[in-house]
Amino acid sequence: MSGAEHGYGPDQYRLGLAYAAGDGVAQNFSEAAHWWRKGAYNINPQAELMLGEAYAHGWGVPRDIDKAIHWWKAAVRYGPPEVASRAQLLLDSAV
Repeated sequence: MSGAEHGYGPDQYRLGLAYAAGDGVAQNFSEAAHWWRKGAYNINPQAELMLGEAYAHGWGVPRDIDKAIHWWKAAVRYGPPEVASRAQLLLDSAV
């Protein structure tokens, strides 16, 4: 967890996944969204993608499609092809 606490985006993304799945920690979607947000602000495309998903579905945050679209657009812009293509599919279905 120390990498996540020290601002390492990939670890923040993975910690968010752990909280979402209850993998090694109590399942907590608010904590998952918290760590994805931190990762997203550190320009981690996977965290941006998942934060968009959280906003789209209301996982630990209020449902907000505009915020979901914002984060998916960021994932398209900064993500590797597999992340960018997933984010683009979500964007296409949202508009």
